[in-house]
Amino acid sequence: MDSVFDSRQFNENLFFPRRDPLPGPLDCEEIYVNVEGDTRVHCRKHPAPNAGFTLLFFHGNGEVVSDYDNIVAAFTDLGAETIVCDYRGYGKSDGTPSLRNSLEDARTIYKFLKDNGKLLPRVCVMGRSLGAASAIELCSKISEISSCIIESGYADPIPLVERRGLRIDQTTPEEDALFNNSLKIRNVNCPLLIMHGEDDFLISPKEARLNYNQAGSKMKTLEILEGVGHNDMMMAHNGGYFLAMRRFLESLPLG
Repeated sequence: MDSVFDSRQFNENLFFPRRDPLPGPLDCEEIYVNVEGDTRVHCRKHPAPNAGFTLLFFHGNGEVVSDYDNIVAAFTDLGAETIVCDYRGYGKSDGTPSLRNSLEDARTIYKFLKDNGKLLPRVCVMGRSLGAASAIELCSKISEISSCIIESGYADPIPLVERRGLRIDQTTPEEDALFNNSLKIRNVNCPLLIMHGEDDFLISPKEARLNYNQAGSKMKTLEILEGVGHNDMMMAHNGGYFLAMRRFLESLPLG
């Protein structure tokens, strides 16, 4: 049976890729990962000499890696070196994006970075909005990942489909195994922070609570930030966004 998640209509209504021809900062490292045949996905590494861990970041829909060039300093202040990843068709990457290949590519990207010495021993995988699916995919499959941060992520794939103007009554076990974040997150056992805007009308905070309740992690935190929605999380009152990240990261074991 054909899956709606593989349909052209779904994926064209889900992804909003844009190109990015501009060069990155002089101190960054441009990384290209072959994900399928000659198709390459672009990642940008921002080194930090005194970093204690790598923050592997999967951005939101409509964004590209350069959108984070001026934000990385805040992550560095949290003790991270940062690698921001694009999707197929985004920024300097080749190909056409789909939800399936974004998840499969996340695993390929992680393996490439690890095999080529691009990751520190401690890795925190973070996903924002659509990127939360890539983060949950990795953290549910790779037990060596140290921690996980989910920002504004979806839980149930049926509302995700309905927000694309399509309708399905149910998903198959095969679809759930790949696309249902609230089921996959049961297999996330590393320390987990879930952040969501109280006023998010695109992805309801109920989905954040569902992911939190379902998560297999013994050490997990849910932060519903007041006064912000889906795309302005970093503007939370009194620096709440970065304070939540700092509290979480400082609570992690150092091993």
